[in-house]
Amino acid sequence: MTICYFGNYQKEYPRNSVLIQGLKQNDVAVLECQTRQTGFKKFISLWWQHQKIKNKYDVLIVGFAGHALMWFAKLITRKPIVFDAFVSLYLTNVEDRKTCSSKSLKAKYYAWLDKISCQLADEILLDTNAQIEYFVDKYGIKKKKFHRIFVGCDNKIFYPENSRNKKYPNGEFIVHWHGYIVPFHGFAVIFEAANILWRKKEPIIFRIITRFNVASAKYLAAVEDSRLKNIIFRQEASYRELAEAINQADCCLGIFGSNKKAKLVIANKIVEAAACAKPIITIAQDVLEELFVFNKSIVVVSTDSGEDLAKKILQFRDDIRWRQEIADNAYQIYTKNLTPKILGKRLKDILGILAF
Repeated sequence: MTICYFGNYQKEYPRNSVLIQGLKQNDVAVLECQTRQTGFKKFISLWWQHQKIKNKYDVLIVGFAGHALMWFAKLITRKPIVFDAFVSLYLTNVEDRKTCSSKSLKAKYYAWLDKISCQLADEILLDTNAQIEYFVDKYGIKKKKFHRIFVGCDNKIFYPENSRNKKYPNGEFIVHWHGYIVPFHGFAVIFEAANILWRKKEPIIFRIITRFNVASAKYLAAVEDSRLKNIIFRQEASYRELAEAINQADCCLGIFGSNKKAKLVIANKIVEAAACAKPIITIAQDVLEELFVFNKSIVVVSTDSGEDLAKKILQFRDDIRWRQEIADNAYQIYTKNLTPKILGKRLKDILGILAF
């Protein structure tokens, strides 16, 4: 089987790299038709690349985030099209980040793009059953078109490695979090927990890897103003540097937002921590139970409260056996469900129905 992987996707973004790598590991030939050009130039680039391979593949996959390219893919190929929707543009930009009012033309455009891109596809990929239900309910797309392909990560980059950070020779407990500071991540909860533990003089270090921008600036200023010494910000890093930072930590944090997006997705950071066999604390959401068992393979807090998170971190620190059990169980979930090869096999099975 030969696949055309099509779009203006970022090759290094985990969703795309994991699926492409996974297909190759399952003996699927992948012809990439990809550009990072913008505007009209991207259509010219994609059309020209596609002309060279248009008779050499069985199924075309529009990679994430290719919502605005689905019409073009439909125009230039007669082969079956699989759309990796992965996330809803409306959910991300309107309901989560609130970049525009829900009554604005821009919001209506995001909703229309979500819907039309799915209607044009023969089959659609999303990362959770919860998000599939969201698309079905909101846009009226037939459920049988959807397939769940979980978030994964590259096990050649993210894997367990004992690399305790030498900067903390006094045995401080290291808590790791990485990601952009956006609403569904609930970073304010993490910041509150760090504040609480600093006031209690607990030897716990919070290491935060994030993009330095307007959202992070207010927290950097707050750290300076309150003289918090237990929270350290680092500029966003490469995936290999990220894996190293995870492996240096004693535990990792997931998301703590309580909005709709938090209820529908399983964050990359949770999968990456599981791949490194690290115990994870996150807010309780039903969607997590598609993969994890609460307090057996992932530890949850019931509210978006810094006090609750601080208590769980202290419990983790003081119970090494429990911490290790959670980490081991999370790692087993990763190795059995979320490696590129396993996800690639699942995708290959879906493609096989269309190809023949």
